[in-house]
Amino acid sequence: MDIVEKVKELVSGYLSANEIELVDITYRREQPGMVLRLLVDTSSGIKLSECESLNNYLSELLDREDIIQEHYVLEVSSPGLDRPIKTDRDFERSIGKMLELTTYEAIDGRKTHEGLLIGMNRDEIVIEFGGISTLIPRAKIAMARLKIEF
Repeated sequence: MDIVEKVKELVSGYLSANEIELVDITYRREQPGMVLRLLVDTSSGIKLSECESLNNYLSELLDREDIIQEHYVLEVSSPGLDRPIKTDRDFERSIGKMLELTTYEAIDGRKTHEGLLIGMNRDEIVIEFGGISTLIPRAKIAMARLKIEF
């Protein structure tokens, strides 16, 4: 079992008990050295204090379990507004919101799309823009994220 899987297993009880969703976890070499990064969220948005509590809990747990032998930096943070939308839960949470996405191949003559997410199922999403609905197979989505308007 690799480090990412071990950390997921170690932290799963805490996340469940605190209704926190693990959006992504990575362990990789970056400029300062090895970085263990957890992106977390809740249905109402993650607070800094929740990230701090998880960071403290996980830091103590990792020290006690000693599963990472080399020096590393632990980061726990929000995925941010521009995070990629990937999972069923991400899409469900985004229904009724504006998306911008790119596809691996052209759909309706283009690879970039934007619109209001009005529906989804396991295999496809439906966005609407200017009164026109577009059905996009999820397997063809290269990148999807919320459209941030200022």
